[in-house]
Amino acid sequence: MTLTLTGLAVGLGALYPNFKEDNPSKIVSGFGGTFCLVLSFFYILGSVVLLALASRWRVGTFRLTARCWLAWAGLLSFRRAWAGCR
Repeated sequence: MTLTLTGLAVGLGALYPNFKEDNPSKIVSGFGGTFCLVLSFFYILGSVVLLALASRWRVGTFRLTARCWLAWAGLLSFRRAWAGCR
């Protein structure tokens, strides 16, 4: 995962360079930096979901499957998003 994310950052940095800016924070917040952030997020999210679907967890006698974990994660993220909209 580390090599893939590093390769993604280097590749997008080569595709979308910004040599006119002097401030590094403006370079990161440009199109290439934001695009790298979004692609990295989706890559990590996809990896975690695939790993979660392929495994099973046990906690005591209650069996937590990947569907249960994803349902809880969805419920908590929806609750957090709903609270942020108010």
